[in-house]
Amino acid sequence: MATLHCEIITPEGTAFSGEAEMVVVPGTEGELGVLPRHQPIVAHLDVGQIRVKVSASEWRAFASSDGYFSMQNNRALVLVEGAVPSDQIDVEAAQALAEDARARIQAAEAGDEAVNAFRARRDLEFAENQLRLAGR
Repeated sequence: MATLHCEIITPEGTAFSGEAEMVVVPGTEGELGVLPRHQPIVAHLDVGQIRVKVSASEWRAFASSDGYFSMQNNRALVLVEGAVPSDQIDVEAAQALAEDARARIQAAEAGDEAVNAFRARRDLEFAENQLRLAGR
């Protein structure tokens, strides 16, 4: 079966790099799936789940934040603020991130100009996504 090269990159480093039969990402207009030799595309991603089909019987899933996706020259590039393999989600850490983000949102709404409300909402969405994918 034909494959494409897929990379999922975050500011902390590479979350995944390898050959794949298919990649499915959470586009802002719905899920976007690409196969080898897909036409070039650039898309904005929402918080959600990235799925990489690495073989006929194996999928790897990642809880992801928002970001960007590019497919060109048989290379799928996913650039996101955060990506955690679904089977490695730390529920306690995700709950702590959600609580911290809620506290920062409240502080921003109360007028604390030192708090970045956009960042806090983004962190809350990512934490809630991890908890949702972990089944909590």
